[in-house]
Amino acid sequence: MSACLGAQWCESVRVVEKVAVLDDVRPSRVMVIEEDEAVGTALLRGLLRQGWLVVRASTAHAALRLHEEFQPQVVLLALDLPDMTNAALLARLTQRNDCGVVALSGQGDHARHSILALGAHDYMEKPVTLRDLGQRLRAVLLRFGPGSAASV
Repeated sequence: MSACLGAQWCESVRVVEKVAVLDDVRPSRVMVIEEDEAVGTALLRGLLRQGWLVVRASTAHAALRLHEEFQPQVVLLALDLPDMTNAALLARLTQRNDCGVVALSGQGDHARHSILALGAHDYMEKPVTLRDLGQRLRAVLLRFGPGSAASV
C-alpha cells in the first residue's frame, strides 16, 4: 500500500469518527415539564417510542431538581405552571446554556412572542403531533447539543 492510500484511509477513518459523534446512537435526553397528567404521560410515551431518553416533571420546582440530576439536552416546557413564572423558570433553565428549550402552549401569537423574548429557543402551539414535536426537538438539539456553537 502506498503512503498516499494509507493517508486517505486514515483521513476516511477520522471522517467516519466525526460522523459517528454527530449521529450518536445513544438516545438524546429530553425533560418534559407538563402539569397535566394525561398530556404529560402521552408526551413521555410518544417520545420514548421515538427513541428519546425522557423524564417528566409536573412542577417547576421538581423540574429544576430533575434538571440537575438528569442534565437534559432539550427541555419541552408547557407554559404557565402554577408554582413559578415562565420568566423565572426559563431564566433558571437557560442560565448555563447547556440545553435548548422548546415551549409548548395553546395561547397563540402573544405567548409565542413573549416566551421567545424570555429565552425559549422554539415554540409550538398545542395541539402538536409527535412527529412534528420530534423534528423540532432534533432541530433544537442540533443547536444546543454537544459540540454545537452554543455549547462551546
